[in-house]
Amino acid sequence: MYNATNATEAPQAQMDFVVEPLGLRIFRLTVYVIIFLLATFGNALVIFVVYKTRELHTVTGFLIANLAVADLGVGMLCIPFTVVYFELDFHWPFGAFMCKLLPALMACFVMGSVGTMLAISLDRHQSIVHPFGMRITRYQGKLIMLLIWLIALLPALPMLGVMTTEPYRAGVACKEDWPRTTGMPYSKIYLLCTFALTYAIPLPIMILIYIKIGLKLRRAIKEGADRPGFTQAQATKRIIKMLAAVVVCYALCFLPFHTLYFMMDFGGYQSRYVYIMQSYFQVLMYGNSATNPVLYAFLGDQFKKGFRRAIRGGSQRGFYTQRSTVSTRASSIR
Repeated sequence: MYNATNATEAPQAQMDFVVEPLGLRIFRLTVYVIIFLLATFGNALVIFVVYKTRELHTVTGFLIANLAVADLGVGMLCIPFTVVYFELDFHWPFGAFMCKLLPALMACFVMGSVGTMLAISLDRHQSIVHPFGMRITRYQGKLIMLLIWLIALLPALPMLGVMTTEPYRAGVACKEDWPRTTGMPYSKIYLLCTFALTYAIPLPIMILIYIKIGLKLRRAIKEGADRPGFTQAQATKRIIKMLAAVVVCYALCFLPFHTLYFMMDFGGYQSRYVYIMQSYFQVLMYGNSATNPVLYAFLGDQFKKGFRRAIRGGSQRGFYTQRSTVSTRASSIR
């Protein structure tokens, strides 16, 4: 699913597709470069800060690093090979082995990223909504991360079996080749399953969690508005805004991509612009990995201080530290 092969299927392959204008092509490649730099260097910096800052060696800090690892994989593997594949007009120059491996890794990294975002939302819910409740231990956090990557293998394993190279126009294409003997619509089943795992299930859960967090913080603001360091401006600007941005960005970045594939696989959608649409929707989807370092890390005052001190060889105290009230717990995620 997370590759550019579906658009090459018949009868689409017989259509006279619109060629992308040069100006739009330059714009798309420029955006790809920006996303690549943010996804690679941004996520690498997040991992570096967590590694260098002792106070970040917490469940939340490790989850942020785990998210950065998944998004770093998207930046280093998905983006470069996708760009080459599109620019070569869907000719695959990397061989049969890479044809199987790269789509599997793409699916794994996307699922790992989504799973980690969900785990972070659950961890923050426990910290803010139930500040005196049982916290996730480091050992439990490691088990959660292991579970995330095991689940991430689910959409990846089928790609190892169905991806294949075959002649296409004057070259070779990398595409899905699902079994046709039983009459089962395997490609559609796979599409539905990956959509459920990466969008339909986690998105509503995160929305409900962040709504609950927002309501809890709003009550905490009213009850403790006069307390130093916890004003309504601080809370709404740094916490509620960030939590809303996380869900909105994730939903918007993935929605066009999912919509297009549903239209092609279930609605028989055909268009002379499908290649152009696919390329830009894929850019938007990959853009989520570039924005995650900003949304989860660099918008947080405490994390920015930790980054500066890590660069100088020091460490930042107080990031995600244990606090006695919901208000101070909430402020630690800024």
